[in-house]
Amino acid sequence: MKISVVVPAYNEEKLIQETLRAIKQAGAVFQELGWQMELIVCDNNSNDSTAVLAREEGAHVVFEPIN
Repeated sequence: MKISVVVPAYNEEKLIQETLRAIKQAGAVFQELGWQMELIVCDNNSNDSTAVLAREEGAHVVFEPIN
């Protein structure tokens, strides 16, 4: 089974890494069950480092130009 976690984000550079780390930690339960988890951040036209920081945490980042 594959679980997708989608995080909408707009100018969240202060909190995005901590948030994604917490999600990954909670997602460890899925791994124990043999499930996969994908982490997707929808960058809602941020003008800060949200997308870069999310990628650094291993998230797949998609861009939404209209916020």
